[in-house]
Amino acid sequence: MAARAWLRTQLKKSDAKIARFGEGHASWWVLAETAPGAVAYCGGVGLDATYDFALADKMALEVHSFDPTPTSVEYMQRSNAGRVCFHPWGFLDRDDKVRFHAPTDPRHANWFVENLHRTDAFFEADCFTIETAMEKLGHSKIELLKIDIEGSWARVLTDMLEKGIFPNQLCVEFDSPAPIWSVMKIVKRLHAEEYQLVRRSKENCFFIRRMPRY
Repeated sequence: MAARAWLRTQLKKSDAKIARFGEGHASWWVLAETAPGAVAYCGGVGLDATYDFALADKMALEVHSFDPTPTSVEYMQRSNAGRVCFHPWGFLDRDDKVRFHAPTDPRHANWFVENLHRTDAFFEADCFTIETAMEKLGHSKIELLKIDIEGSWARVLTDMLEKGIFPNQLCVEFDSPAPIWSVMKIVKRLHAEEYQLVRRSKENCFFIRRMPRY
């Protein structure tokens, strides 16, 4: 709650035309005039890729979705139908095969690199940095990055910024966990790299670095 209250104070007014796609908690934003064919990385599918699909279907972006969770892989096999490029990888601050630990409620799709719920069940999957993912997929830049990755956001963003990778549009869910000091540290680092927070819904935040020139 403290992080949510502080994030409200960081919102900036913007004249940019912004669209919102997806359903419920899986809804996010995008600059409405993003050029067709621009590359978008969407980390964290869960059981709802409606935002990812809309970026591809309605915005004509080149969308790459990432999630190693078995239930997410199964969901994408049923639902994707080739609309986006799906990769069963996780994002992290290093390239490694890591354990993802189960949530307390086994019906939930979200698993965690940190064993937040002290559960015994886990699976192992490949994780890569944003830089490595870009190298593997042959991208020199990405226009939009969305990360809804259950507590690994600070590590992934810190590594990305330190390596000089700056997507113009950045969607981040600050949760699982999101102590205010950690959120403040990352947001201030984003401010230092010219990002502005222009939209927010609870922990879901949308930053713009600069208006792209098309």
